[in-house]
Amino acid sequence: MKLKIALFAAAACATVGLLNADPVVIIDDSLGLAQVSVYDVPVPQVFEYPTTDPKESGVLPRYWEDAPPQVPHRIDKFLPVNAKLNKCLECHEEPDKIGKKVKGKPTPMSETHYVKEGDGLVVANKRYVCTLCHAPQANVNVLVDNTFKGD
Repeated sequence: MKLKIALFAAAACATVGLLNADPVVIIDDSLGLAQVSVYDVPVPQVFEYPTTDPKESGVLPRYWEDAPPQVPHRIDKFLPVNAKLNKCLECHEEPDKIGKKVKGKPTPMSETHYVKEGDGLVVANKRYVCTLCHAPQANVNVLVDNTFKGD
């Protein structure tokens, strides 16, 4: 019984304290990452992918071990990337060259992208949408400062 009275008294004190507290005011442009009002319709920054030809773009660094390679060339001409239409495979699907990088040639997909079928290898169904892991690069301003340092 004493516990119930104590809990009731604590709840009453908390309620009175909340009723007498100053209201917390959050300004609508201090929410989220964008420094604009939450009522504004944001317009993404205009950017362009590098115009470097895929054969000349080279290999970009990986920021941690086993990170998926970044796409060093524009992909807007190759979209959409899905199981029915995948232009990436025209250059990167070379199961006989797995692990053999040649300067000036497209990087072959890794062994992890294939499954055995019959006597050969075919692209695994879950690997057809390349852009889920491999991101094309463009020169844009960062949205959030980041102090991550890779290997």
